[in-house]
Formats: sequence, structure tokens, C-alpha cells
Amino acid sequence: MVFPQAEHARLAGAIALAWGNERFPRPALPFDAFVRGVTLHDRGYGQLDADGIGEVAPDRWLAIQRAGFAPRGEEPVVDLVVALHVQRLVGDRDDGMTAALPDLHRAAGVGEGDAAEADRITNLCDRVAFDFCVEEPASGRVAGIEYTVDGHGGITLDPWPLGPSSVGGIILGYRAEGYPAELEPVVVPFEAQPAVRAR
Repeated sequence: MVFPQAEHARLAGAIALAWGNERFPRPALPFDAFVRGVTLHDRGYGQLDADGIGEVAPDRWLAIQRAGFAPRGEEPVVDLVVALHVQRLVGDRDDGMTAALPDLHRAAGVGEGDAAEADRITNLCDRVAFDFCVEEPASGRVAGIEYTVDGHGGITLDPWPLGPSSVGGIILGYRAEGYPAELEPVVVPFEAQPAVRAR
């Protein structure tokens, strides 16, 4: 299976949309714009990319990240959420991104502390969605939350940071043979639930 970055990002956005409960407040950003930013965090790739993670040449990967980082100017909070994600991935490979962040903060009206907290949530959503799309069991810990993916559509989070008692949906993958010239879509369900604690 191949999951385009846009579908991976759709899963990340679904988790972000459900974020928030008594223990885990929503980020201090306009929430709809935050969710759009998480959903578009890999916007440099386009809709049906063929740039495999770990396979694409470093120069090509950096060009994709720069395209995603570049502000679109329509929604400053979305631009900031995407830029923080991309800058975190790129690190010191592009100093111009770090230099551009203060202007993006000002345009969005979001301070560094609030933005950093929102980016921790983006990072968790991204990591869960990335590991899900590998289609193998995996686990990790981001922002104090442990996650597992079982390789068959199941996701657990511990502690549970979401509002609903579970979050389900679908993303679209494609059979790897012939992709992207031949598109044979496969609907892939997911369900995120709280981890079951041993007694």
C-alpha cells in the first residue's frame, strides 16, 4: 500500500479535531485554524506524491519542505502551524525558516509559548499518523503521551487526550504496484481508543 502524504495528514487532522478534555486543554489558538494547519502540515507534497520517506533525495526533500513552509497568506494561523512543523523537521538545514518564524508569529497573533504547545500536539498527531501508514505495529511517546498502532487500523493513546471516547474514520491508500501511474484505491479504516490498563 502507498499512502500519499495528504492522506497521512488527513489522519493527523482527525486526531487534532478531537483534541481536548478536562485533563488536556485545546491549544490557545483559533481551534478551526489549528486543525486545518495540522491537516495541511505536509502541504508541500501535493495530493498524490511519489516521494517516499527515506527514499527521496535530500535536495528534493528540502525543496518539498520549503514549499510547505512558505506562507500562503490566507490563514496566518495555518501558516504558523505548518511552518512550526516543517521547521522542527528541517532543523538547522535551512536557517531561513528559523529567521522567518517571528514574522509568522506576529501575523498569526500567537506567542511562542502557545505556538510551542500547539506544535507538541501537531507532532503527536503527525507521529501517530506516520506510524499508522507504515502498516506495522509501532509505538512511541510524544508530549507525555504514549501511543501504539497495531498495524491493522487500531490506535491507542495513553493518557487519553481526546474529547470523544473513541475516534474512527477512514483514509485512502493505493495499491503500491503501478502507483502513481495506476491508481487502485483502498479504503483503510482507523479507530483510536484509550489504552486498556492492566489491573
